[in-house]
Amino acid sequence: MGLTPRARAVLPLRFRLYYLRSVYAARSIAAALLDAACQVCAFTLTWLFVQSQLSGIHCAMLTLVSVGISCALLFFNGAYTPETLGDGQRTTTSILATMGLGLAAAVILYFVVPVPEGVNPTLASAAGIFFPLMFVARMVFRLLLGTALLTTNVVVIGATDLGLRIGQMLDERREAGIRLIGFLSDDLASRERSPCRPNEARFGTFPVIGQVDELEKILAARSVDYVVVASKDRHEHFPEATLMRAKMRGVRIESGVSFLERLSGRVYMRDLRLNYLIFGEGFSRGWVYKAIQRSLDLIGASVLLAISLPALCIAAVAIKLESPGPVLYRQRRLGKDDKTFMMYKLRSMREDAESASGAVFTSEDDDRITGTGYFIRRVRLDELPQLWNVLRGEMSLVGPRAERPEFAEMLSEHYRYYCYRTSVLPGITGWAQTRYGYVNNVEAYEEKLALDLYYLKYRNTFLDLTILAQTIKTVLHFRGL
Repeated sequence: MGLTPRARAVLPLRFRLYYLRSVYAARSIAAALLDAACQVCAFTLTWLFVQSQLSGIHCAMLTLVSVGISCALLFFNGAYTPETLGDGQRTTTSILATMGLGLAAAVILYFVVPVPEGVNPTLASAAGIFFPLMFVARMVFRLLLGTALLTTNVVVIGATDLGLRIGQMLDERREAGIRLIGFLSDDLASRERSPCRPNEARFGTFPVIGQVDELEKILAARSVDYVVVASKDRHEHFPEATLMRAKMRGVRIESGVSFLERLSGRVYMRDLRLNYLIFGEGFSRGWVYKAIQRSLDLIGASVLLAISLPALCIAAVAIKLESPGPVLYRQRRLGKDDKTFMMYKLRSMREDAESASGAVFTSEDDDRITGTGYFIRRVRLDELPQLWNVLRGEMSLVGPRAERPEFAEMLSEHYRYYCYRTSVLPGITGWAQTRYGYVNNVEAYEEKLALDLYYLKYRNTFLDLTILAQTIKTVLHFRGL
């Protein structure tokens, strides 16, 4: 989401959500903050006006815990996706599902977990205020999303394949709050060959509102917040001076490739040149990020191993009872800097799965997968032994998928930029795994590579935590990765 000049005029620079990397992040964060504010309000009203046996400090601590749990449950139920934020029915469904889970948790808390006196009545009173208040707040929030105040108007320069892709994605995701006013054609010769009145010309299904040399006139006549440059060439008529003046007046100017990256969460692979990756931002990360990442790996892997140990033991017994062979499966994978290592997994296939075929991709209805194997793959239980690889420093919790050397060789021959994936540690989960799932053929790998390159370019601690949260949500929904 972007903020228009009207909104930017009343917000300090440091609070402008406009500058967040993802065009969807701002709305999701704003919705989460709104929900948190509603819950704080509910607990405050409960403490002030409803009889409560808790002290102010204890009530504040309970509020913080409840806010965290509620936002996590709302995230789990998809309340912060762009599709939900712009749809009243989906918003209602997600809130009702959260209420159901909250009620179940309250029952367990009441009958099973001993809590200090006054906690349960305070929670019940706060919930009675919170959910109706959140319904109203979300309704107002959804109405505001459709106003001019929270809508960004975009003009695209260049009737190119890149420009068309941007237009199509904006059309598919109107809930992002970005409205495409139209295209400016950079083919000046076309006006002489086929002159058209304004708004008559079309590029695909989108209006062509003028030629590139008419940019200044269009900026003066329309409310434009963003100019996206998708031209292939910078010819003599390219409006550099006009773009600079517009930028000085507060209009955001961005290259088409960079804008599409933020919009889609992936690198635009068509016509991708190495110099764009070299001279563009990203890729390099300092020691602070690496230290935080390693700390998260060690703490996260240790905690997850301890928590999942009973489930691993039950799965091991089931695997052993169903089919002959070892419980753990060791497989050679390609790690950081193309160094191979032995990766551990719970065996989900027959012991002789590749005796005849050799190394092949797993298909959706692969008959080599056992009954137990199908289940542990669905809940990703088979991946948990890789936590040992994380503790050994061979993998990370988050990163590109660790591929088999045989597949990596094929993919490197097919895709020029595949080799850069091994510049970081492979991960148990990752940006590509959570957004696209498993790919079982070479031709379909371009989409995952585009996602991997995006992660390599923009990886940071917040993105890693987002991926881990999405992974937990995916596993709990039994969707696999």
